[in-house]
Amino acid sequence: MVSIDFQRRDLLGGGVAGPQVPDGVDSTGVDLRNVWAGRTEYGRDWRVPLLGSGAHCLTAGASGAGKNSVMWCPLVAAASAIRAGVVRMSGIDPKGMELAYGRGIFSRYAVGGKDAVELLDGLVEEMESRKRAFAGRLRTIPVSTEYPLELLEFDEIGALTKYTDRKTREAIVERVALLTTQGRALGISVRGYVQEPTKDTVPVRELFTRRVCLRVTSKTHVGMVLGDGAYERGAWANRIGDSEAGVGYVWGEGIREPLRIRAGWVSDSTVKALEAYITNGGVADLRHGGEGVAA
Repeated sequence: MVSIDFQRRDLLGGGVAGPQVPDGVDSTGVDLRNVWAGRTEYGRDWRVPLLGSGAHCLTAGASGAGKNSVMWCPLVAAASAIRAGVVRMSGIDPKGMELAYGRGIFSRYAVGGKDAVELLDGLVEEMESRKRAFAGRLRTIPVSTEYPLELLEFDEIGALTKYTDRKTREAIVERVALLTTQGRALGISVRGYVQEPTKDTVPVRELFTRRVCLRVTSKTHVGMVLGDGAYERGAWANRIGDSEAGVGYVWGEGIREPLRIRAGWVSDSTVKALEAYITNGGVADLRHGGEGVAA
């Protein structure tokens, strides 16, 4: 069977509004395996997993391509689960700007290489602790407030996996590899963001089971991110216009063909509202430098 789609109008051309921060604290309505992130070219919801299969995600895009929308939109959609303590956030922010704007939601936070290694060591230690607690009892642990989803947002991952000293670089690559290969069943997910998706910049890119390619500067970058044949199948990410922030293609686990999407746009005020919503619930862990306020 041959299927041919004819695009009559661009359903992503006008932008996609992101979700609003919720009013309540109930986390039961959040399916962490199916979190709203934007729209597809067919006008349907684009949903992403933050937990389980496909949750390790690498997003690549040039400066201004909309990586921040891919990052923040699912977090706003999952806000009640973060506030309830079912999700515990960690952030590595080499620029010290993007994640810092919502600093209060992160229980663990790092900017420099040394702090990043310490943060990753904490996640690896948590992973090993869960192994000891659940080995031989369960194949996949259920997330709860006692064993929350540990979600790491790693902005500008290339800054610390290439553009730093060799010892720090090797330590970070090793720990990210451990988390992406062993963390899924133990409730630990890694989401990374990069401008230059070469193998030299992100040696562990193949360990991310799902990848998103936003606007890139070179045709060759499409294959680096999405895999061989992606460009030939229609993932023309190098042709995305400068004004189309958040538009890209996703291909990976469970997706047979490259799918054009647009991430929901999240304003600065929404990020601040998200931070206030979460920290007022006292979820940020003070032991790890979180800025939560006791309820």
